[in-house]
Amino acid sequence: MADEWPGILLHPDFDPGFSGIIEENMVLNVESLIAEEGSESIKLETQALVISAGAQRLDSFPWEEC
Repeated sequence: MADEWPGILLHPDFDPGFSGIIEENMVLNVESLIAEEGSESIKLETQALVISAGAQRLDSFPWEEC
């Protein structure tokens, strides 16, 4: 479950040669890796549907309350 394509990296790892296109009605998995240096980590994922107004979350887990 790692390195799925297409990967869109954040700075400073962003690849300026990336030629993918994000279009309406696509579903994206947004992953966040949380860790302190030298410790174990946790990867959190949420799904989002790309709509004309931006994005709509598809999961219902209350991340903001954690």
